[in-house]
Amino acid sequence: MVVHGPTGRCLGAFGRNFYRPWVFPLYTPSGQTVIQEFPFDHPFHTGAFVGQNPVLVNGQRANFWAVPPRRSFEDPLFSQVGRMDTPNDPAVVPHAAGVQFSLTAVWRDDEENPILDERRSVDIFAVDDATICDITSEKIATYGTVEYPQTKFGSIGIRVEPRLLPPFGGVVIADDDRCGDAAIVHEQDSRYVAYENSLGEQARFGVALSILQPAVQGPWFIRDYGMAIYNPTWRASISTQKGESWTIALRIVAYDGALTANRVHRWLNEPYLAPRVATASDS
Repeated sequence: MVVHGPTGRCLGAFGRNFYRPWVFPLYTPSGQTVIQEFPFDHPFHTGAFVGQNPVLVNGQRANFWAVPPRRSFEDPLFSQVGRMDTPNDPAVVPHAAGVQFSLTAVWRDDEENPILDERRSVDIFAVDDATICDITSEKIATYGTVEYPQTKFGSIGIRVEPRLLPPFGGVVIADDDRCGDAAIVHEQDSRYVAYENSLGEQARFGVALSILQPAVQGPWFIRDYGMAIYNPTWRASISTQKGESWTIALRIVAYDGALTANRVHRWLNEPYLAPRVATASDS
């Protein structure tokens, strides 16, 4: 858990289990959470997470999208399910606005063979009117050429808190004054995507996403049921030769009140805290 010292605000948390690491919860300044740990029917949509299926290396095929528990005996998605092995605790680096976590994971197939190595950085920090979570995933082709075929199942995003969803009166917002349901930006580009709502007398709150890579604005996989993913493998396959890496990065903003152009501009331009290697004194 991350608590902001100057204000006492609980910002969110980063953790892991046997299968993968992920972020949950993530709080607005008033204490509303904006991501769901996982829904009943999609237990592999875990908070703010990284996933990919399929991944191919040296003839081996592995699934890093689905994780237990299974949904049924016949579910075709639960095939060749691997895991992101994180044998060591994350390095923890406190800074003035929050905390940066970094860890190394070995992505292993269903027979525990290594497929690739990953460096993951998660920075959770406070700004005046929001909580920001930056996630960076660098996948390194340590064991041979890695193929990421074109797929719907990738690559970095969130499962949105149900109270923010269109079926409950929420709206999806994108650049160029787009506002409505998920269809306004699904499979399209945008500088940002947000879900926002208020219920009854509850104050308005929301979650906004932007891609932390220059000039990259999509494609987004955005659904009314709350799947919000930046997926570069939606349109094309990606390949990395042995020793090369593929990096994706996402900014998640948990905010109170209504989204405005000025707020979006400030959040998109908040200094990005690039991952760094922790020293012994940081431990």
